[in-house]
Amino acid sequence: MHNADYLELDGRLAFVESRPGARPAVLCVHTAGQSGVQYRHAAAGLAELGFEVIVPDLPGHGRSEPAPGGPVSDLSWYADWCMRLIAALGLERPYLLGCSIGGSIALDIATKLPGGLSGVVALDPSGVLGSDGRPPPRPSLEDSGSPSMRDRTYYGTVEACGRSVPPERVELIAQMHCREDWHVTVSDIHGALTHDIRDALARITCPVRILTGEDDFFVPPSRVRRIADLVPHAAFELLPGIGHYPMEEIPDFAARFERWVKDFDAAAPEGVAP
Repeated sequence: MHNADYLELDGRLAFVESRPGARPAVLCVHTAGQSGVQYRHAAAGLAELGFEVIVPDLPGHGRSEPAPGGPVSDLSWYADWCMRLIAALGLERPYLLGCSIGGSIALDIATKLPGGLSGVVALDPSGVLGSDGRPPPRPSLEDSGSPSMRDRTYYGTVEACGRSVPPERVELIAQMHCREDWHVTVSDIHGALTHDIRDALARITCPVRILTGEDDFFVPPSRVRRIADLVPHAAFELLPGIGHYPMEEIPDFAARFERWVKDFDAAAPEGVAP
């Protein structure tokens, strides 16, 4: 059964899709400017494998109302919002699955909920390390892309998909991504460029797997490897022929996720709950 409803958080309505299951919940966090639609195939596959699946639209994204203060440029704020969502839904030790800023948000949550998660799968996390230099300027209209935000998103998505993905699937992914507000997207990207939680990563106690697409156009695999090296017990994996959106590019993504979390049991260090 697939449920879709609105939940009030912070005085605003958040759109949340859910699928029941006997296995631990998987909270799926989308990329910058996008929405839970990115998990349309993965969520169904995870539910078929018995996982409870929760797919929210972050505030200001998709069908969720804006955050009370407008577009958010602080990924840690999103992490706190997700923790309030976890509490509101009564999720017990969920898995976190996030891509791009979603992966960074998942890692941020893990630093704040020791013992409260079953594990984290972070795909191409785009924040975490901050700007690695001079802080970027505040976003402005000119930064939204030219000639239009839609074209920037379309062509950027086409370029960001991996070489193993069939052209017709690349086209579908790109078409589905062209539904965004530049104010929200640019604020999200600014958040990724300034999100620095390096000093907190050592506090993560749950199992972690950090993956990156070999063909990722937006986040260099070397940067993702640096992030993985900062989490003491994290497993790192390079995905050949895959780009920035593994959950949309990989046809058997749900089956792979199941293998990854099964590996948590064997790989968890002493004292770390799988």
